[in-house]
Amino acid sequence: MSLQAQLDEYKANFKQTAPADVQKTMHQAAEELRNSGILERTPKIGAKAPYFTLENAEGRQVQSEDILSQRTMVLTFYRGRW
Repeated sequence: MSLQAQLDEYKANFKQTAPADVQKTMHQAAEELRNSGILERTPKIGAKAPYFTLENAEGRQVQSEDILSQRTMVLTFYRGRW
């Protein structure tokens, strides 16, 4: 099953099972994000990120350029305001 199909299934299930007040809160939060202009500032599919250096899970500095020269890299971003 594709990611899009999984997301569509999740949304349909959420609509059927989540309480109305929870759905309202989620819709309001999504609308606030859309209205904030964040979508215009996010990288688009296929966009290339600049090279960067971050700490890995062990606290060591790693450079994206080094990783990409050896293998594929997966980078995950976590939304900070939960």
